[in-house]
Amino acid sequence: MKLVMFLGQVNHGITKEDAKKVASFLQLDSKHSLKLMDETPINAEQIEFECQTRLPQPWDEVLFHHVMACRAVIVNKDYVDAYISQSQAVAAFQREFTSMTNWALKVHYMLNIDLRKAAVQADKQLELRGEKPNRLEDCARAINKSFTVCITDRSTIEISRKWGTYFIIGILFKTYFKLKSHSLCKNVLRAVTAADLPPLTRYPMSHQVTFKYYTGVLSFYNDDFKSAEADLQFAFDHTPATSPSNRRLILHYLIPTRMLRGSLPPTSLLHSFCDLKHIYEPIVTAIKTGNVRMFDEALAMGSSRLVSLGTYLTVERARGVVVRVLFKKVYTAMNKSTKLEISLFKTALAYVGVDVDDDEVECMLANMIYKGYIRGYLSHEKSVLVLSQKDPFPSLDQQR
Repeated sequence: MKLVMFLGQVNHGITKEDAKKVASFLQLDSKHSLKLMDETPINAEQIEFECQTRLPQPWDEVLFHHVMACRAVIVNKDYVDAYISQSQAVAAFQREFTSMTNWALKVHYMLNIDLRKAAVQADKQLELRGEKPNRLEDCARAINKSFTVCITDRSTIEISRKWGTYFIIGILFKTYFKLKSHSLCKNVLRAVTAADLPPLTRYPMSHQVTFKYYTGVLSFYNDDFKSAEADLQFAFDHTPATSPSNRRLILHYLIPTRMLRGSLPPTSLLHSFCDLKHIYEPIVTAIKTGNVRMFDEALAMGSSRLVSLGTYLTVERARGVVVRVLFKKVYTAMNKSTKLEISLFKTALAYVGVDVDDDEVECMLANMIYKGYIRGYLSHEKSVLVLSQKDPFPSLDQQR
């Protein structure tokens, strides 16, 4: 019987504390699960009996619910039922994991990864049925418990479950982001700050990269672009070229972050990613030339994709950088005079296809001064911009 052989292999992995082997058998869509479901599915009572006979606690319960989840997914294509079974498998494992050492961390990871996948698919099926899709919310609570099981471990560090903290955070943040519940990430970060964890640098690089990516995006959403750039750049630099989809995802946030801080992506980088080239190449050209109208047209062209990523408003803010470049060209053209008539900036804007009145030009200049893009002050009575003698156009990398 395939089930008996299946359980025997799992039991061997448990006995040898071979987490990689056990995790491979506990993956919903693994080759082992597919082979197990090749035979005519036996009834639930017999599955439960075989699990109780051949496996120690809590593995008997975990495997029973896992097999039921496999049957729901592979045989019945029912992710709603699969999610119920998978959540029961996770709960059974969580209850006993607190008394285990960190040998079983990979099993812990696999159970939570598949729980999230099942929740996402279950919600899709519930929507098609006209029912409320709420499985992912329930899933987030379960994964949060898995996070707590790791971060609160008091075992000696060599055998501690704390080594699984950042991996579970990655799954949890991915879930919160899907739910658009970014504020919940703050509670997790506070817990990490308060906990007695090993330094992040001691964790596997993949854990570090995932954590830095999410903290970078959170800083991005909070308009802390200096912190966002540091974390996203770390994530990008340590993501191998063999993972282009992950590098692309990081760049969707890193590029607008760096643009606001005065750093434009090289052409070679954009040409490595066709979708990024399509969106950003005309924007970069507009920034380099100070062509405000070209920027507006390029932003409109890429708006749907930027909105879907949640980066539209940040990229839109780069319009100020374009205006700054244009105004600096006026300053240079006038032999770097520190007193410039406001009409000169109006003429420059009209040259690049932006028609505005005197008041709007003054407003734009005032905004540049407020943001720190320009150092100086406006004389409304004389319609003159008075620039600082020292560094009137400071480097944008000084911005927050």
